[in-house]
Amino acid sequence: MKGSEFAADCVNSWLAAWQHNLIYAQDSGQGETRRIWARVAFAALDGAEQAGLSAWDANMSRFNLRALLITDFDPGDDPLWDPDRLALDVLEALPLSLEQAADWAEDWRVRPRDEILALRICKNLLASMELIADRLAEGPVKTQIDRWIDLRPRLP
Repeated sequence: MKGSEFAADCVNSWLAAWQHNLIYAQDSGQGETRRIWARVAFAALDGAEQAGLSAWDANMSRFNLRALLITDFDPGDDPLWDPDRLALDVLEALPLSLEQAADWAEDWRVRPRDEILALRICKNLLASMELIADRLAEGPVKTQIDRWIDLRPRLP
């Protein structure tokens, strides 16, 4: 087996583990244990990322699951379930500044493929914020997230 075939197979194995645990993390019948299932799912996603899954794919999945559990549970003392921490993580993962994304969004159809992809990554990473924006504390992070959410419909 060639190295690239092994890596793809390894990523797929980790993603299978992610999907298996994700099912339980999303199952409302699991109650608070959903957070434990989510942590195991995150560990599998970490493995997939180390095996070659793109960081933005992994982050999109992580952020969406975190947002789902934030909407269903109180954050408690754990920063993983804190909406403001998730907002900071999303902002850090975005490949473009808000100003650059707004500029590129104006004429995205004529942009080079890599720029369109960067805009699309922004849009996908921000999906989780639409679920929890109302839970963010007032301040600069919320203001920035609100501005990104306003821009999101104009992104490809």
